Amino acid sequence: MSKTIPGVKVAILVANGFNEAEMIAAQKALMQAGANARIVSPEPGLVNGWNGMEWGHHFAVDAPLSSALGADYAMLVIPGGTRSMDKLKITAHTKRFIGSFMAACKPVAAYNDALQILMFTGNLDSRTVSGPEQMKDMAAQAGLKWVDSSTPCIDGNLMTGICAQSEEKTRFAAAMIDFFAEARQKPAIQQEAA
Repeated sequence: MSKTIPGVKVAILVANGFNEAEMIAAQKALMQAGANARIVSPEPGLVNGWNGMEWGHHFAVDAPLSSALGADYAMLVIPGGTRSMDKLKITAHTKRFIGSFMAACKPVAAYNDALQILMFTGNLDSRTVSGPEQMKDMAAQAGLKWVDSSTPCIDGNLMTGICAQSEEKTRFAAAMIDFFAEARQKPAIQQEAA
């Protein structure tokens, strides 16, 4: 990873049960690239990750989802995790927050099964996406184009993909930084610094 995004404010959207390894890989890559990564969550104070087959670490929430505004961030990262996705689906502010990034064409990166929360919010009209194989039929039913690929899929302001192994999570995070850095150069995408 040689590209940087110094000072760019990036939201990491998670709820209890998020995939801890994906979030840490994204957070580490963002910090190394100079970004200002902020955790946004419906959980008050602390949010708990899921690590393999058990609960993981707690992370401080920087902004409550109920009052967070997409306008305050330049980019969005959504780590996967079934428990997190289920919680985000029943949280009233999820659609509003994600929708603001999609409507403004701000870069969004979704790890693995985070694709389902993007489908749930209804912001993926005719997009090309990639993710876990078990989501392929769901994507087709939603009218999306599916790409079977081990590399991240980029369609406009959206990056999706699968990364099951540790080294894949690191590669996905590096590709995310490249995607964000390239998007930052495009004048159509407004960027917000910390």
